[in-house]
Amino acid sequence: MAIRIVLVEPSHPGNIGAVARAIGNMGFGELWLVNPADHLNDEATARSANNESILNDARVCDTVHQAIGDCVFVVGTSARLRTVGWPNSSPKQAMSHIYSLHRSGQNAALLFGPEKTGLSNLHVEQCDMLVRIPVDERAPSINLAGAVLIMLYELRLAHECEQTSEAQASSASDSHRATRDQIEGLFEHMFQVSSDVGFIAHGPRKVLKRKMRRIFLVPGLKENEVNILRGFLTAVSKKLPKVKNNTDER
Repeated sequence: MAIRIVLVEPSHPGNIGAVARAIGNMGFGELWLVNPADHLNDEATARSANNESILNDARVCDTVHQAIGDCVFVVGTSARLRTVGWPNSSPKQAMSHIYSLHRSGQNAALLFGPEKTGLSNLHVEQCDMLVRIPVDERAPSINLAGAVLIMLYELRLAHECEQTSEAQASSASDSHRATRDQIEGLFEHMFQVSSDVGFIAHGPRKVLKRKMRRIFLVPGLKENEVNILRGFLTAVSKKLPKVKNNTDER
């Protein structure tokens, strides 16, 4: 079980080292890096402030999906408001939920985008929830390590305060949540069947596909719910040849 701190394409080794220090300060999390700058150079080591082991143990991935594929819950961080509608939460609420998953032994991830651009919309689509740290509008940009520290501080508060009865109940109900791999498999299955029946008739339509993902990206989607939906899609697919033949006869 782990809470993953996933940095997407971090471009400054010093920032990576500072994030390792923040992880060490709060005592939560593993460091995962997607296409990073050199995270083992002298600057990164110096900024980690005696947390070199976190840098040395960091997992390096080529894609975001590789870093979060077996996670049941992913929180993305964003410094700006998004035009894409997505569930939003405060750092405290999001970290309380992630801590409940931590307590039940399941993988969850915090996703942080590149220093200059933040998370892209494609990255956001892989998140269950977005968090925007409330700051003064005159200085909205937070250093990467500062953002990580704030999120992990809220996580540590949840740990020190233990769990409220409501959060404990949430933890129990999440015991069989679907992983990211299972949910992505459902989406691909759904898009294929939608194309086969002519619902997506003229090639991929990004906006429609995004809205379809949003409908089914329900927080807490369970394994058995994914299996039910995929069973339904399989049944539809088996009927397609018969539907096509009846159409041809007409």
